[in-house]
Amino acid sequence: MERETPSLEDELWAYVGAGDGTHCPLYSDCDFRKSDDWCAVSNPEFISYCYEEFERVHDKAFAPGDYDFIRFNAHCKMFKLVECLAQSYLQKGGISCPPVPTNLAMLADVENGVEVRLVPLNAYHGGLWRSQGKWIVQLNANDTSARRRFTLFHEVFHIRAHLKTTPVFSKIGRKTGSFNESLADYFAACVLSPPHWVKKEWAKFKDIAQLAAHFDVPYIVMFVTLKRIGLIVLLFSLLTLLASETPFC
Repeated sequence: MERETPSLEDELWAYVGAGDGTHCPLYSDCDFRKSDDWCAVSNPEFISYCYEEFERVHDKAFAPGDYDFIRFNAHCKMFKLVECLAQSYLQKGGISCPPVPTNLAMLADVENGVEVRLVPLNAYHGGLWRSQGKWIVQLNANDTSARRRFTLFHEVFHIRAHLKTTPVFSKIGRKTGSFNESLADYFAACVLSPPHWVKKEWAKFKDIAQLAAHFDVPYIVMFVTLKRIGLIVLLFSLLTLLASETPFC
């Protein structure tokens, strides 16, 4: 497994770099889609991934049962590669149980360094830029710990992508990069709440809010993770805000 991970990561970044950031680079020749399995590109609910809008519209601990959400318990190759990247990242940090420590983010670029700053932002959850070779991650001081953690590892994906390729991500005021933003969201969710950990801990808690608090992730992140792996069967539709309109850069 250790020897396979680098090649899988290289494959992921090759696809990310070859795409336009807005569409899946494998869509045209994807056997997964052709076999009528669930496809992210064909389902804008997932591309937006909509943690942002769902949390804005609804209470964090509320998931209405009268909404329809596509059950995505299997993913295409792109998302499977992101899962592998998240797992290798946890292994690299020697992390094997929740909650994942935030200092794991420092492994995104050990050579140049990653600095995390808490600032009171009015409209955005976070941002990323590079100054004198060091990565600077801004997190909104007004957000909850769980929300900041999710934002942090979303930005970790951005750092890794920029180190490995020339990716296209969403910029403020631009409608490009939505697919790659969904990959960053998915990476953050897989790092903070790996499915095999969630399955094990769910047997202890059997309560979404308590499990989310245990993992220190937003309620909706845990809800979607449980829905994805089939441990809860509530159906809902995330009220979407395209990922291209989210504040990540």
